[in-house]
Amino acid sequence: MLDTNSLKPLYIQLEAEIRQALREKKYLPGDRLPSEEKLCEQYQVSRITVRKAIQQLTDQHILEKHRGKGTFVSTPSRSIDLKEQSGFTNYLSAIGHKSHHLLLKKELQPSDDFLCETLSLQPNEPVCYVQRLIFEDDSPLALDEIYISSLTYPDFLDRITGDISFYELLTNYYNVSRGESVCEIAVRIANAEQASILHCQAGDPLFLLQKTCFAVDGTPIHYSRSLVRGDRISYTIRTQNLNTQFISNINN
Repeated sequence: MLDTNSLKPLYIQLEAEIRQALREKKYLPGDRLPSEEKLCEQYQVSRITVRKAIQQLTDQHILEKHRGKGTFVSTPSRSIDLKEQSGFTNYLSAIGHKSHHLLLKKELQPSDDFLCETLSLQPNEPVCYVQRLIFEDDSPLALDEIYISSLTYPDFLDRITGDISFYELLTNYYNVSRGESVCEIAVRIANAEQASILHCQAGDPLFLLQKTCFAVDGTPIHYSRSLVRGDRISYTIRTQNLNTQFISNINN
């Protein structure tokens, strides 16, 4: 129970109690906390006190609120080497986490000038567009968009599903050997729609990854654009002295 005679505010005491419960692993990353009503009953405090304590921990990214679902223990941030090309599915599997995809949309689209230049397509050549939500365990991690030639990769839309790795499909079915990739990374702020999809707060930072992947012969394979939760992933850049070219675009 909390000490009502203490000079320390009740919400600070409750925050400390929740921290202790996390240290004792009573709640693990991804677990849902009891409802506000149950916390009020458990600690004999007001709803306002519970909300202030939860907000303190949310502001520190220890907890996260999912609209309509409740408050959950945050999942620790992961670090990915930008030179790694295995994709989220293989990366998460390698560190012992499950990954799955929710297929949101797949359709044929006419290529615009940008895609024609990026993927070496003819004007208005149709491209396969796929939008997927990528999960780490049961928590949304990234919103992924893929553009790939429908002529070079026939039946792609029929073969891509929520359960298959994109790169495994390229390797195993289309027999594509990947070479280098060019990746541009930037930071964006989540709008209301993105926050709803990714289960974060509007205004939270997101990584925007724009990547063009090439075959070993230099032919463009695909262009992708991914919005990744900034509280769940960090990126590592490895350099070699005198051998690495670093290009920085500064927006004035």
